[in-house]
Amino acid sequence: MGIFTQHYSAPLIGTVAAIFLGWLVTRMGHAVIGSRIKEPTERYRYHKALTTVVIIAVVFAVVALWAHLAQHAGTFAGLVGAGVAVALREPLLSIAGRIAIFAGKIFNVGDRIEINQMKGDVIDIGFFYTRMMEVGNWIGGDQASGRIVQISNSKIFGAPVFNYTQNFGYIWDEIELPITYSSNAAQASAILLEVGRNYTKEFLTGARAALERMQRYFVVPKFELDPVVYIEITSNWVSLRMRYVVDPKERRNATNFIWREVFERIQKRKDITIGSTTIDLTVRPAEQKQAEHPGQKKAA
Repeated sequence: MGIFTQHYSAPLIGTVAAIFLGWLVTRMGHAVIGSRIKEPTERYRYHKALTTVVIIAVVFAVVALWAHLAQHAGTFAGLVGAGVAVALREPLLSIAGRIAIFAGKIFNVGDRIEINQMKGDVIDIGFFYTRMMEVGNWIGGDQASGRIVQISNSKIFGAPVFNYTQNFGYIWDEIELPITYSSNAAQASAILLEVGRNYTKEFLTGARAALERMQRYFVVPKFELDPVVYIEITSNWVSLRMRYVVDPKERRNATNFIWREVFERIQKRKDITIGSTTIDLTVRPAEQKQAEHPGQKKAA
């Protein structure tokens, strides 16, 4: 009993002290963060970052306290450690991924992201998994499907992560209006631009400010944020495409509003007709066909 007390009392007391100190630091840190940071997503990010740092620090402290007891079994401990590292490769990578997500500000809760062809709004960044509310799949218009998707944090290594809302917070979208060749293309373009400007005027100032902020930290070229209409002649109609900026989470509402307004205004005009796919057919009389092929005989 005396040998056990001599060998293990200090590591045991140190382990308990490290765990208690980690818990105390976490509680105090969360209280400070909660009182100083009011923005929910930033508060969440700092809470999770603090918890990650404290847990890793406690684990390292406990390992250091007990390491000297295995100093005479170094080779065995090394082999066991290597085996554990191989067996726990994915969990360890997930923990490293969590650290990278917060340290590199890859994404945060509330962001809309796409990774490995899975798209959704981030609702939680756990120790091993990131959880998203799925967007799309069988649901059109970039709206939620209702399913929760869990992605291992390790997936951020070696895979592109598309963030729809970080830094800039807007994306470009396009709608196409096909009109017939005889339609008044200038007036149709004017209708598209008017409706597009009416929709974007409320947030265009904020979009410009967001773009200026992003240009302070990244080498970002200057973009045209006002709605623009491009014209293209196709084999069936004249294609008018309007490019405009929109909140990625409001994309379906935006197209719904624009199409309602555009369609209502076009219906009131006689000089604009929506185009559709057409096929030209040539019908020739039987006499003309016989003249072109005099050697053929009519069937009895």
